[in-house]
Amino acid sequence: MIAILEQGLLLALAAMGVYISFRLVDLPDLTPDGSYIVGGAVAVVLLRSGHGWVSATLLAALAAGAAGFITALISTRFRIHTLLASIMVMTGLYSVAIRIMNAPNLPIPRFSTEKILSYEQVVGKTPLDDILGGIGNLQYESQGMKAVTVPFNNKADGHDLILIASLLLFISFLFWLFLRTELGTMLRGYGRNRFAVKVLGVNPNLFALMGLTVANFLVGLSGALFSMYSGFADVNMGTGMVVVCLASVILGEIIFGSREVAYGLFFPIVGAVVYQILLTLAMKYGYRIGFKPSDMKLLTAMFVVSVIAARRLKKSEVTV
Repeated sequence: MIAILEQGLLLALAAMGVYISFRLVDLPDLTPDGSYIVGGAVAVVLLRSGHGWVSATLLAALAAGAAGFITALISTRFRIHTLLASIMVMTGLYSVAIRIMNAPNLPIPRFSTEKILSYEQVVGKTPLDDILGGIGNLQYESQGMKAVTVPFNNKADGHDLILIASLLLFISFLFWLFLRTELGTMLRGYGRNRFAVKVLGVNPNLFALMGLTVANFLVGLSGALFSMYSGFADVNMGTGMVVVCLASVILGEIIFGSREVAYGLFFPIVGAVVYQILLTLAMKYGYRIGFKPSDMKLLTAMFVVSVIAARRLKKSEVTV
């Protein structure tokens, strides 16, 4: 159960990002499918190059946030719909992630594979060279990778759960404080009425840039932490991330109903944990009704479509 909660809270970070773009600023953004991969790829590459996990995570999240900024910039600068702009950026990020890792996937070395240097490797010659007059100057290269330190131990003893939950609550609290400021209030107002923000004399494009950058920053942070948690980064791990996160947001909205707790920031958190529990139950007991693990994303997409359709039909009945 602890592992399920850990994975659910890691997903909650990405779900918060999707909640910001789809609900808070009301911009349909598919960039998270690519920024999630970029976050994981950058984090793993930096870890393998000797960076600490804190700096690697932060830089990975910033790289993902830059992807969201590019999407918003294309949309606002060239007047391209956000959905189309995000599809183009998401498609490009697939190749960018492969470029970053120089491979479709990249593991995090947990154990040192460096060879112990022999006398010949250290000195550059053998003991007989001094006696026989050999030319010596042997060239050796140490092969392998040093072990990388990550914050997770994967022992299901509560250590990882406390770490992930603390980080998630800290980020949620900071963003909640931001939304209470004047700038945060205008950001929320942009999602509800763009014209009202423009009337106040503020360029609404600023909030599009801000919203998508912050949203993808959180998605990239989730991707980086998940790569450290799982021990690898894969170019396909972000496929369907937007749909999964939307399902988490909708589950949270169903659970909370009409109550917007902390501006709705708890919707994706609770929804992501519930989604992960449902996913685990489906994979464990679904075989009894012919369910396969590969069917989960299909069911998730059907769930999102059915909930949205039900809400639209309910609104149309009320207006009639």
